Amino acid sequence: MTTFLNKKLITCGIAVLCFTLLSGCSNGKKTPKVNKSSNEVQTDYNKKSSSNETNTSKEKADKKTPSANKEITKSHSKVSNQNNKYNSQKALLTNIMKLAKSGKVINCNFSAKFTNMASVEEKWGKADTSEWVSKAKGTYATYAKHNIVLGFNKGEQIFEVRSFDKKLNTITLNGIKKYYGKPAHDVNPNGEKIIGYVISKNFKILFVFPKNKNGDAVLNHYSILYPQGTVNYMSGDLGRQW
Repeated sequence: MTTFLNKKLITCGIAVLCFTLLSGCSNGKKTPKVNKSSNEVQTDYNKKSSSNETNTSKEKADKKTPSANKEITKSHSKVSNQNNKYNSQKALLTNIMKLAKSGKVINCNFSAKFTNMASVEEKWGKADTSEWVSKAKGTYATYAKHNIVLGFNKGEQIFEVRSFDKKLNTITLNGIKKYYGKPAHDVNPNGEKIIGYVISKNFKILFVFPKNKNGDAVLNHYSILYPQGTVNYMSGDLGRQW
């Protein structure tokens, strides 16, 4: 009887031990569930929010790009046109000064001081009109076809050559001052703006503009003047300076 009880106790002990070991193994295989802290959750949200904002900004930038490119292109085109206009104006002013040194204008081979009216009439014929202008100290002959007016004295020596060439309307008052500098002569008679520069001891150059209250004035005509040709020694008239 005692032996039977001992066997039964041993059997129960073994059963309990096996159950304990199995429970331990089962618990060892389970991975404990870890909940994220509030800080970690907030960090994830911020990352997603930042990513969404970046994508939205990129989309907006992509939408604006074509318009921005057009504005840049327009700006570059405007600057390019301004540069082209100034370069064209500069080239014309360079040619004007070059010819002025020999008493000529850009669209006429007849020079002040060295030409008389007989030579002009031989090639161009009689003038369309001829008029004595007391303030200018001479007679002025108009050749409309050639866009030229010639001033000459009583000895028929040409002392002034005026050019009304159409190319001159590309020249502005500010453009001339920028290229030639401050004028030696600057007056505003009879609704006009006239500026002048000394070319040499023989010649001066005059630029005539209509008065313009709404921006940069455009050149109407210019002339090469030989002041000595306006002097009348017999009458004691010292002639024109400009």
